Amino acid sequence: MSNPIEIHVERDSIKRVLTIEAESVLIGRGRDCEVRIDDPLASRHHCRLERLGREVFVVDLDSRNGTWIGSAQVDRHTLSSTEVIRIGSTTLRVVGGMDGSLASIESTQTQETPREQDMLQTILAVARTLEQEDRMERSAALLVDAAVSLTRAERGFLFLLEDGRTTLALARNFAREPVPAPETKFSRTLLAKTLHCRDAVLLTDAASDGEFAGVESISDLGLRSVLAVPLRYRGEVMGLLAVDHRLTTSAFRRSDISLVGGLAGLASAYLGAKRLDHSLLKLKRHNNRLQRQLGKRSSALPVAPIETSAGAGFAGLIGTSPAMQELCSAMERILNSSATVVIEGESGTGKELVARALHYHSRLADRPFVVENCGALPDTLLESELFGHSKGAFTGATHDRIGRFEEADGGTMFLDEVGEMSVAMQARLLRVLQEGEIRRVGSNEMRRVQVRVVAATNADLAAKVKAGEFREDLYYRLKVIGLRVPPLRERREDIALLCDYFLVIEAAENGVEPRSVGDAARKALGAYRWPGNVRELRNEMRRLVLLGEGEVQAHELSAAVLRADTGVPLDLRDGASLSERVKAMEITAILAAIAAEPNNRSQAAHLLGITRFSLLRKIEKYGIKVEEEA
Repeated sequence: MSNPIEIHVERDSIKRVLTIEAESVLIGRGRDCEVRIDDPLASRHHCRLERLGREVFVVDLDSRNGTWIGSAQVDRHTLSSTEVIRIGSTTLRVVGGMDGSLASIESTQTQETPREQDMLQTILAVARTLEQEDRMERSAALLVDAAVSLTRAERGFLFLLEDGRTTLALARNFAREPVPAPETKFSRTLLAKTLHCRDAVLLTDAASDGEFAGVESISDLGLRSVLAVPLRYRGEVMGLLAVDHRLTTSAFRRSDISLVGGLAGLASAYLGAKRLDHSLLKLKRHNNRLQRQLGKRSSALPVAPIETSAGAGFAGLIGTSPAMQELCSAMERILNSSATVVIEGESGTGKELVARALHYHSRLADRPFVVENCGALPDTLLESELFGHSKGAFTGATHDRIGRFEEADGGTMFLDEVGEMSVAMQARLLRVLQEGEIRRVGSNEMRRVQVRVVAATNADLAAKVKAGEFREDLYYRLKVIGLRVPPLRERREDIALLCDYFLVIEAAENGVEPRSVGDAARKALGAYRWPGNVRELRNEMRRLVLLGEGEVQAHELSAAVLRADTGVPLDLRDGASLSERVKAMEITAILAAIAAEPNNRSQAAHLLGITRFSLLRKIEKYGIKVEEEA
């Protein structure tokens, strides 16, 4: 293990000293940080200290307000014993570790640490850091720095290839500074030779080497000593790791081949795993697109379907609540029936998902599943969409066109929002259900179709029948079997499961890491009534995946979810920054004012002591969902 280092932390004249022996030290506001700082300008995971042999690096972790050394903002920087790290109003100074002993502890060692031990520590530090690092550019810089340090080279190079193209070219010198235009600083001939060679290439004097003597690119670049090792993963060449020295011949020894080769092995394993993860992610996203097209999208996702009493599962229907178990049991009993079905439920409950599950788990699974929204089109267009039309039936009908019912022949026809259909269209639909025949617009020919009709509505069809807005005979013809999809507020036990499910889906679709839900956020999500049901919950999870990372905290939830009646404090938890607390208090005050004056923004602004314009800007800034004023 490396010698310990001291980290001197100071803020507001309060000093503390931490002794750390780890090779990697996480700094930030998060509870999991080895060095936790209570600074409102610090991110949860702000930066990291890395120990590479006797060198200590500070690496910024994409923090909001940056990591500073003096007046310069740094991304990855080698620390000297005199430099001070600044994060907001907090300063950190690293003592020891860089010269092998603590400044504040009298060292009992009088001899320098053996070089072999330094080299071993460097390679181990690289392995540990690669395990934590996600950004390819930082990993590449780490590998090049390590190669230069181990071989005492002048410069180091890393080239990555994919499909014969260079996807990354990076070079750094012995001072840990980037070398611009690395492609022009390394011989293309030497690069091509090394990539086609299974072993390392060691040149003691590149200009006079028999194989490369007279190569223009080598002489022009003034190359002398060169050591280059190909990066291979499962037999595939992924790139090249190389070091050189332009002033000294025979700068590298045979033993250096093992050192750079070891680094190349670590790099190959790391890059190969990253490429494999990327390929799997692309495959998963492509699979999701195919599943959506086939109507079975959720069957391939890593979330188990509901287990019903018969042991069968309905892909995509997530939940273990009694209401959902009852729904699935009813679905099991009618899977292979040809009877028409009406699925009732509020908007956003997943009625189409239930219809798809009925189709794709039935004997009709290999037959068409066709969807039409009856409330989205006027009568003339809806009739043509459902039943098709003949050439010349109306202006623009330049050829015969089959309708949705013909497309669904032998399968399932799903009529969404059937309650919005006009009385005239209801009569045409009734004939199809009674006779099993359709007639294209503009044609006298009757065509037989055999279709199972599944309809969905968020309206009360029985009430519409009483009001004379829906034909009674069609109502009884359609509703041979009725299914009710419960609203989310009646199945609160499923909210946590649905959240986890949607977080995985959205993360896969957007190519980011999945998030988890913290306890406070989970409590708030479970207490909210979800008027938009599952659709609103999924939109909430999509927003959280796109706008954040790590564990979901309560203050990240939408203002509607964080209303006072949930009983969850907006953002007064330990560790919340001042800006986060101010935001939470402003949202609470705005919601209270609008609740007092729901139809008058000017009066609500007056209650808050601000202008109407300022109120509207804050509503937009915080994304507060409120009803439109009358």
